[in-house]
Amino acid sequence: MVSAPPPAPPPEAELIRVARLARGLSPETAADRTPVRLRGGRWRHIEQGYTRRTPFTPTTAPAKTLAHMANTVGLQPEQLADVGRADAAEILREIKRQEAAEEQLTSGPTDPRVQMAVDILLDLPPRVREEALRRLGPEHRRRIEEG
Repeated sequence: MVSAPPPAPPPEAELIRVARLARGLSPETAADRTPVRLRGGRWRHIEQGYTRRTPFTPTTAPAKTLAHMANTVGLQPEQLADVGRADAAEILREIKRQEAAEEQLTSGPTDPRVQMAVDILLDLPPRVREEALRRLGPEHRRRIEEG
């Protein structure tokens, strides 16, 4: 009996694989660096586009998982959108937006009171943090500066 060849990986899987290789990461190391629960074996299955069971079972990463994998290997949302994964691209845009906001909050003055305020903001859920930052817009900043 001749076994069927494995299916070709989906375009997003190949994109992830090439980006991971370009960073010099093993699937295990990449999986460890991903904030979602993911093991090296699952990373490999997603890159291959199938599990090793007979017969081959196609596998596709959920949007959230794919977005975090893409972020780990340095891909941009447009790259995911270009291979037909607009769902994951949208999540990756949000991941990158949150990372940029956190970076902005953590860089800057070292006054301990400022650091405490930054830490409090970082502990807030993203939606509440955005509201707090929005409320600290120009009109509130002037009020605070005036005393």
